[in-house]
Amino acid sequence: MIRVGMISWAHVHAEFRAKALLEEPDVEIVAIADADESRGRDAARRFGAEAFTTDWRALVDRDDLDVVMVHSENSAHVEPVVAAAAAGIDVFCEKPIATSVADARRMVEAVEEAGVDGTAAFVSRFSQEATRAKAIVDSGALGDIATARAVIGLAGIAEIGCPPEMVAWMEDAALGGGGAWIDEGTHAVDLLRWLVGDIAEVSAMTATRVKAGLGVEDVGGALLRFVNGAIGDVATSWSLAIDIGMRNVVELYGSRGTLFLEPTARFPRVELYTTDLPPELRGWVSPHITPDESEPHDYNAWPPHVHHYKREIASYVARRRAGARPYGPTLADGLACLQVIEAGYASARDGVTVAVEPAVAAG
Repeated sequence: MIRVGMISWAHVHAEFRAKALLEEPDVEIVAIADADESRGRDAARRFGAEAFTTDWRALVDRDDLDVVMVHSENSAHVEPVVAAAAAGIDVFCEKPIATSVADARRMVEAVEEAGVDGTAAFVSRFSQEATRAKAIVDSGALGDIATARAVIGLAGIAEIGCPPEMVAWMEDAALGGGGAWIDEGTHAVDLLRWLVGDIAEVSAMTATRVKAGLGVEDVGGALLRFVNGAIGDVATSWSLAIDIGMRNVVELYGSRGTLFLEPTARFPRVELYTTDLPPELRGWVSPHITPDESEPHDYNAWPPHVHHYKREIASYVARRRAGARPYGPTLADGLACLQVIEAGYASARDGVTVAVEPAVAAG
């Protein structure tokens, strides 16, 4: 049995992951902590938790938890993660793992010193399409990647249906850490690190372009130089006008092929251009991606575009049971990603290109 404690329902992703956890055999959510008593008690009732508290410290003090999952406001991740690690409990933290590199570094040091597993919730890696794209890149089919592009965004936090209390803190610069750049940019940067490699320097701009009353940026973009010499760019938005209210597109241009990844398109897909096939088959190839025989969920039982949360949790649980550490993307990956995000904000503020500290290799 894997016994889980969950801290905060401030982020709606807690709901997705709690549902996914309870679809796994021999997994139990035993305790929930939330400063919002009404919200937390409701979650505890719906997911069958035996204990509820408004104080996350009381949850971390329990001696019967295997993992603590943290879905509080971005700025409130650091203390419960550090405390859980010190108590010898594995941690799983919503992205971005913090709102500053200093806090993220504290979290990484805490799990390393305690010898526990620290997972960063980079769920974008777990779509079927992202899994296929990673396999194609790792196969060498693209050759040396020369340029990479990512476009990611939402119609807005409120516009996609997030609860009002989540909208409030996500649009607060102190609680959320910023706007579109830290929220959506974190997904893009992690995918690019995972597919292309570490990022060496950033030149970025941010703006409040469409939503004039927003206290944070609704658009942000950056040019990137990767450690391996590739060049890339990222565009993020909280003001998209698009079919399903969100979009995540990655384009990779290599010396031997080109790959487009669109996991949140109306019809999600991966497209590969290659000349390595026999002459009659060369050109654009669209791998047919269907649920695996061992797919961890019934696609019809999960709303579109949240399937990857179930795949993320299924992978995490399977790796735990197999003792295959790390159990997912690591807090060190979260730190490396946040270094790029923070460098981007510094670049946008000062109008200069900012170097990124060397990071661990993407997992």
